[in-house]
Amino acid sequence: MVTTERQRKELASFLRNRRERLTPGAVGIKNSYGRRRTPGLRREELAQLAGVSVTWYTWLEQARKIRVSSQVLNGLARALQLDSTETGHLFRLAGELPPAVQPPRSRENIPAQYLTFLEFQDPLPAFIVNHRFDVLAWNHGFCALFPYFESLEQSRRNTLVMMFDERAREMHPNWEQDALETAALFRAQAADQLARPEYAKMIDDLQGEYPEFRELWERLDLAPPVPSVRCFDHPALGRIELGYVKLRLSGADAALVVYQPVLDSHLLARFRDLVEERIRVRLHSAGGSVGRSYRQSVPEDVLRVPDGLDPLEPGVIPLEVQRMPGNS
Repeated sequence: MVTTERQRKELASFLRNRRERLTPGAVGIKNSYGRRRTPGLRREELAQLAGVSVTWYTWLEQARKIRVSSQVLNGLARALQLDSTETGHLFRLAGELPPAVQPPRSRENIPAQYLTFLEFQDPLPAFIVNHRFDVLAWNHGFCALFPYFESLEQSRRNTLVMMFDERAREMHPNWEQDALETAALFRAQAADQLARPEYAKMIDDLQGEYPEFRELWERLDLAPPVPSVRCFDHPALGRIELGYVKLRLSGADAALVVYQPVLDSHLLARFRDLVEERIRVRLHSAGGSVGRSYRQSVPEDVLRVPDGLDPLEPGVIPLEVQRMPGNS
């Protein structure tokens, strides 16, 4: 869109105002040089945080007639720690449509069709994860791969956080490389969200709790979301290799991740055995049938909820309860 001189002046004033409001300490600048004429950030400091040149940013504050892309505006909004209202105002002043700012999707608003599809991935380990790497829903195979998962507190059911758990370190023989890749994937995927409080707090907490994460995070590495292979030392299956794919869900800020055997042709059957044993134990504790395979182990009159959305779990409201026929 074409911007008017008045818009450019308003944009310049808005940028200058928010820059002067932001203290160096608020963005992690501890050691400053020279005397500050204002309590806020210098132009060169903000330009560096936003990933633009000082000259180009100075032209913006001088209301010069230059074109501003959405990518640059997102960088400025992050650097200035603008909220959704301020970000929308910034975009409109620059003649751009404001972004649709949404919080990370939660487990309560995943469409039911995806949950059913997730359940059908058994015995392959599979889960649904949001933009912040929170595990929103999972199947029996996922719990067979990570036996400790359901013992984790809700706030730690996050694949980035899980990677630094002591039990994960025991399961990953290539832990250093896997941890580096996970942190790099997160940075690349969530780069435009890191100023949001729920993202910033998680990163701050991880840096405070795990020195190894702080070192990896400060490397600023990035990794593309491409299919990969992970090696595990599983407590029941021994050393195994699993490839994984990540599929973006249409109409949802979430993705389906599925692990699959790479070289061992018998591994799928071994996972099926673990899943069937897990379901037998759960059905036995609930008083259900234990004599049939897991595809037939739920009686017709038993109400089912996809695993990972257990209605008995405190604080979880199931999305959908389906009545499964006996021959499903």
